[in-house]
Amino acid sequence: MMDRQVVALCGTFDVANFGDLMFPIVAAARLEPFGWNVLPVSPTNGATSFADAMPTRSMSELLRGECPSDAVMIGGGEIIHAWRGDFLREYQSGDLGELAYMSLWYGASLAASVADVPLAWNTPGVPAPFERPLRREALDPAVAAADYVSVRDATSRIFLGRSHAATVVPDTVAGIASVWPKPGLEPAFRALVQRAGIAADARLMAVHLRPERIEPGMIPELGARLSGFAETHGVTPALVAIGPSLNDGEGARALAACLTVDHLVLDAPQSLREVAALLAHAALYVGNSMHGYVTAAAYDVPGVIVARSGFRKYQGFAGHIGRDEDVARSWERALLRAAVLATEPQGQLIPAGVHEALERHWAQIARIIADREAGTARRAAFLRHVLAGGLRHGGLAGIARTLPMAGMPSPKLSV
Repeated sequence: MMDRQVVALCGTFDVANFGDLMFPIVAAARLEPFGWNVLPVSPTNGATSFADAMPTRSMSELLRGECPSDAVMIGGGEIIHAWRGDFLREYQSGDLGELAYMSLWYGASLAASVADVPLAWNTPGVPAPFERPLRREALDPAVAAADYVSVRDATSRIFLGRSHAATVVPDTVAGIASVWPKPGLEPAFRALVQRAGIAADARLMAVHLRPERIEPGMIPELGARLSGFAETHGVTPALVAIGPSLNDGEGARALAACLTVDHLVLDAPQSLREVAALLAHAALYVGNSMHGYVTAAAYDVPGVIVARSGFRKYQGFAGHIGRDEDVARSWERALLRAAVLATEPQGQLIPAGVHEALERHWAQIARIIADREAGTARRAAFLRHVLAGGLRHGGLAGIARTLPMAGMPSPKLSV
């Protein structure tokens, strides 16, 4: 029997958001044939409302060596930044708001370097350029410490910086259908529609609304538009809370109250499989969630992302699959696009080239994290940089500030 090793995968797996919670599940399935177990690591070790999410350990435990691992991975998700995280209720205690996101890449790099184990980036997103001091003191050294760096779109590679040879690989949730084939989701789907009192053969349109993306006064208008669309195209709206931690449940209930047609409301999903089952069995998807769109496309369900201006990740994934026209800047335009998708056959939505890129990615990850010696010098250089920065900015007291605070490195360490 193959000896199994453990790779710590760092991301926001303590937050109730479907897309984020799928990353460790996909990684576990794809790395299992190579002899690896995946250990999810997050800013906290809190459980989410999804019963089938993988349990997570906290970053403080990883940094203290309390969950030993043979390698560390970063991502995915839109996590390569140093913005405050206290817009999420999970990160509102103590220093978490300030430390959470930076811990996922800087803290992960520190943990890998201290343990002297391989470090790889699993296609995270970089949402914006870094300010020069933070780039110089934190980002560049952390990237240089990695054995393999991949990001999920070309814009992320630009924001990472031209000095880094990052590989662009599509978001790994695009491979969900190989991890959870559609027939295996049938029981969850049947249980869902039975609970909702909807016919199993109903033609569903999965709809996701994130409340912060729309003015509250506009929800009745959207409800009227969706009702009219449903009547015209013979679909039943299925409102799904893809990210309960991001107030999606409130959005689903508010929108449901404004519909005048039969509909399904999944405002408090019981499991990730339940969400995947709904998206896989829908005829159409329209919504604010990128991973709602990615998952639908993985099961060949056509969809439209209603994207906020400046969020480049949406266009990044649509570009990977050659469907730029599926990104709309308003609900009005999204429903116009959805009307086309509802009447024209779409066929296979994820090109073979995307699946081939993901296969290469996982094989590369497995090869990289199996070679413990290759990156020793890079990791040692990173540790020297951290200590030197502390000395430059306050002697021994400066070094103390570079050490884990509440189990995580402070983003103020050298900036």
